[in-house]
Amino acid sequence: MVNAAQNIDPQRLEALGPAEHVVRTLTNYTDHLIHNRPGWIQPDPSANIGAKWAYALWKTEGDQRVVYERLPKVRKQPERRVKIGVLGEDMKIRNEQGQIVGRFMNPGLYEEAIVWVYRQIAEIWKMDNDFSAHFASWSWGKDHRDFKNILAAFMLVQSRAGEPVMENGKVAFFDDDFRAVGEAMCLLRGKYDINPKMLRRIRKILDLEGVAQINRELGFSKSAREPAMGRYPGAVRKWLRSKERNPKLLEGLVKSEFKETVKALSRSVGYKPESPVFCQTLRWKQDQAKDGRRVVALDAKIEKADTWEGLSEAEICQRITKDRMGYKGVVGRLPPEIGLTRAIMMAVIEAGGLSDKDMIIYSPTIEELGLHEVPAVKARLDKAVKAAEGDQRGRNVGSRVKDKALKAKLDEAADIATAKAMEEVTRNLRVYVVVDKSGSMHRSLEVAKSYLTKFLGGFPLDRTHVSVFNSMGTEVTLKTATATGVEHAFSKHQAGGGTSYAEGVRAIAHHKPEPGEDLLVIFVGDEGDYSPDRLVQAFTGAGLRPVAFGLLLVPGDNRPRVVQQTAAMMGIPCFRIEEGLFNDPYTITRTLRNLIATTPVGQHHGAPVDRAPRKTLVQEILETPLLKRPRWAA
Repeated sequence: MVNAAQNIDPQRLEALGPAEHVVRTLTNYTDHLIHNRPGWIQPDPSANIGAKWAYALWKTEGDQRVVYERLPKVRKQPERRVKIGVLGEDMKIRNEQGQIVGRFMNPGLYEEAIVWVYRQIAEIWKMDNDFSAHFASWSWGKDHRDFKNILAAFMLVQSRAGEPVMENGKVAFFDDDFRAVGEAMCLLRGKYDINPKMLRRIRKILDLEGVAQINRELGFSKSAREPAMGRYPGAVRKWLRSKERNPKLLEGLVKSEFKETVKALSRSVGYKPESPVFCQTLRWKQDQAKDGRRVVALDAKIEKADTWEGLSEAEICQRITKDRMGYKGVVGRLPPEIGLTRAIMMAVIEAGGLSDKDMIIYSPTIEELGLHEVPAVKARLDKAVKAAEGDQRGRNVGSRVKDKALKAKLDEAADIATAKAMEEVTRNLRVYVVVDKSGSMHRSLEVAKSYLTKFLGGFPLDRTHVSVFNSMGTEVTLKTATATGVEHAFSKHQAGGGTSYAEGVRAIAHHKPEPGEDLLVIFVGDEGDYSPDRLVQAFTGAGLRPVAFGLLLVPGDNRPRVVQQTAAMMGIPCFRIEEGLFNDPYTITRTLRNLIATTPVGQHHGAPVDRAPRKTLVQEILETPLLKRPRWAA
């Protein structure tokens, strides 16, 4: 499971063009597959899945349920609401003319998105079964939970299940068992493993009619009514058995507020405990079924749930400190008459009840309680900032705090997270960022600047070169690789003048890639230039051979497609960076990291021996060993 794969066939890498394209499509999908807030789904032909989700609520007005979309705050302006229509019993939303404009979605699975992604995984499967198994194995160690859930669901039901292959009436050999990869994803433990809530979600994904239909099309299910479950029930039973046989693990799940989820998992697969201790730990009282089949824990004594009713604030703090309780467990037990006080929050922090991510997430609450000025809390927050990784939630949270010093600290956490995420994928990569500031960008330049502050600081300062252009190009020097540094560097540039993408390249073309480095060029603009020939000449005249273009296309002219045409003329890929990416602080770094990882690796003749070549995302996936079930579950 942990050893690197050996001797990857170069021809096999070359043959994976279609798979690489699908992987790029998956990593470029920027919306959530699960929404924990209510919203509405509206048709959107420009989106990959043909629809988009937006935060919405309904309220009763007279005898109607009127749906309002809640728009995000703009600086100091209050939150805005826009009337969409009336919600019917069928959950469809109709406008004043009675036309259906979308559907209302309660918190939960975003079916359209999940079915679309599942379909892409199915396309990979049809092209290369083995690649699909490596893709799933690669995803297990990553932090993108939604894709991991879908890949695990797919691997648990796909048709390669280790069946015997017969020859002359005898078993010649056994087929590859890729369902074992799905089991391993559910059962292995690690930093980003599948928790009980995710395990429950896999079942919900397989239950979706759109997913069930794809499984029928692929021959994974013979039933026209029941969805394919494959090895999901067996994997869940093994998971539950392992927790029952390791009481500390089961107690840890209860302490982490997964008690009800474990119960739901048990019910979903008809799990039969080995002893009454399982139900006692979960405080799960058992009643006899109508058919009389239950024999475990019927007479077991179930302790009452721990309650803090009647405890004083001091007694609650003592409980938190003694049991080292987490924030969520504390909030769920607090009596309404006491609530979350300054002393209780301080006790949670001192007891280690907030992880580094939690410290960042709950910073507004910490500030509201006046704890951000306490030296011990400041030190704990500093530690959380330095350990920040994975996403830009710090910047998102920072927009909700008032203290400037605390906001700066949270912005720093986002910068650190971005830099960490980009460190490996930008190794041996020189990056040009070319930004359009022509007259057609007068409405989009400020938007483009805000996007740049969210990702540009993640690139290595010594190998990142930035220019702005209209009819002439100007190099932009970043003082620091942070959002503040980016904002300062662009503060003096305003939209105006003509458009020449070639001049934007020429302004920084003197920064040549070192031997062994690849050149990636990211264009930010509306492609409002009719001269792809001049842009090609700007590269060839300077002796530059980029391996790929990135394109952050913002509203403006949007007709000539100069960047995409130039990429086609030079025979290199051009990947789109969707604007929607920047609306979600949890996906910015992950999506950019994966997009950049798909950048091809150039041919480096005469590169230094000590300069190890980059690996593309496809190569990284192929070199990931297939997951194996833990020994106790084999």
